[in-house]
Amino acid sequence: MLTKKNRTKAIYNPLMILFVLACVFMIGKGLMQQPKIIENEEQIEELRRKIEYEKQRIEEVEEMKTKVDTDEYIEKVAREKLGMIKRDEILFIDITGQ
Repeated sequence: MLTKKNRTKAIYNPLMILFVLACVFMIGKGLMQQPKIIENEEQIEELRRKIEYEKQRIEEVEEMKTKVDTDEYIEKVAREKLGMIKRDEILFIDITGQ
């Protein structure tokens, strides 16, 4: 017949083994997930950089929107892109090619 001490050992030993096996399994699972975690962190950082870049572009677009409606900008575009001049201006063309 088993004594009380032996019965306690008989119950706790398998439980202890199951506990240790569960801990080893969870640690192993966590270690297997580590490369994916690192990859995800890199993706998050890349997305943060893209978000920051797009925020800067939005600021530039907003700034450009305010400039577009000014007479100075319209005149600049007319001169540079369309080759237009004012009525009282004289246009000199350099024919030397330099």
